[in-house]
Amino acid sequence: MGHFWLRIALVLYSLGLLHAVLTVVGRRQKIFRVALGALSLGVIFHLVALVEDSLAMGHFPATNLRESASLTAFLLAGAFLLVHWRYRFQSLGVFLFPLIFVLVLPAALERSTGSWELPILNTAWLYLHVSFIILGYTAFFLTFVAGVMYLIQERGLKSKRPRAFYNRLPSLEAIDDLAYKSLSLGFPFITMGIVSGAIWASSVWGPSWPTDPKIAWSFATWIIYLLLLCARWVAGWRGRKAAYFAIAGFVAILVTWGTNSGMHSFVLR
Repeated sequence: MGHFWLRIALVLYSLGLLHAVLTVVGRRQKIFRVALGALSLGVIFHLVALVEDSLAMGHFPATNLRESASLTAFLLAGAFLLVHWRYRFQSLGVFLFPLIFVLVLPAALERSTGSWELPILNTAWLYLHVSFIILGYTAFFLTFVAGVMYLIQERGLKSKRPRAFYNRLPSLEAIDDLAYKSLSLGFPFITMGIVSGAIWASSVWGPSWPTDPKIAWSFATWIIYLLLLCARWVAGWRGRKAAYFAIAGFVAILVTWGTNSGMHSFVLR
């Protein structure tokens, strides 16, 4: 039944995708209010799908890439609603709406099974680890998008003939504020995710757990965001430098997410 609700959410999210395409192609925000309403309803149906799947399968719905992608999409949709309520960033939807649709699509079209056949995965530490990591990734994606928006807006302001899309972006100060707040929110989640994952891995695999490629990349990603956070606090980094660093950090996240070998090979099942 959860699959049915997820497909309804996918249809609603497709209106957000349509809005993003029309905005980019036509350089005008066509149906934002419709897309916003559809996204709000989609989040509700998506939540129902996640709860029903959790009850039906008897485990947290993030045991493989498809389930994790669906959960990430739900959090991104919720994050967009919060950001829009706080900042009124309509242009953020151009970046988030397509990603939300793409992340939900595989889970809506195919139900995955068998990922919890391993007893070692049925533990509260895994619930905490996955939850914290996905929450951190969601916040860092907002940091990444804010960095991209900052560079686009800065270039548009310096251009003598800016395109129409530049005029719909928020001010540089507002974009930088979103980048800083999402960074400050995401870093504790990532830290707690790594700590809980390390505790779980050490109890299961012993002293060899740090050699897993995904874990190594996770630590590298954590260091990048630690440096960015320290640079903003101590050196007062803002604007372009922070934007480039945020983009680099998210590239590291993509590499970490896509690394599925060794101890983390089970996520492909």
